[in-house]
Amino acid sequence: MSEFIREDRERRGREDIQRREQLREMRDDRAREPPARTQDRDEMDSMSRLADVVNDPEIIIDTPMMKSINDPEQVMLPSGEVAKVTRRMSRRGSSFPSFRRDLILPRTNKKRKKNPKLALAMKQANARGRKKNGGFKKGYDQARIAKLAQRLLKKMK
Repeated sequence: MSEFIREDRERRGREDIQRREQLREMRDDRAREPPARTQDRDEMDSMSRLADVVNDPEIIIDTPMMKSINDPEQVMLPSGEVAKVTRRMSRRGSSFPSFRRDLILPRTNKKRKKNPKLALAMKQANARGRKKNGGFKKGYDQARIAKLAQRLLKKMK
């Protein structure tokens, strides 16, 4: 009787292995296929969006807008802002797109204005956290000094 049980367990084990291999092959096949399907779907979506713009009589595209649309260096962020795409190199050498708002949007005077209270808070924090020779006191680093300056600024307001 134990021989039949042992043989049955071995048979089930082989069947399980075969099932796993089949599932793995099916997963691999599915992983190879989607890019073509998603690419077609993306093309259909972009075509329908373009048709919506072209067929809408309220949308009028002038020359500057056309230049912005055709410029590969410009993108529209989800917030509706237009930004330039810049390529920056990482330490590993791979590049990734990042958006620089300052290339498109001008800075306001309010942002440019100096904050005298923050300057005073930074002076006080540096006085607390630095030695006479300019180095950091024990337990202090630039991050701790900046946090201290923010706390002092909060007390000043």
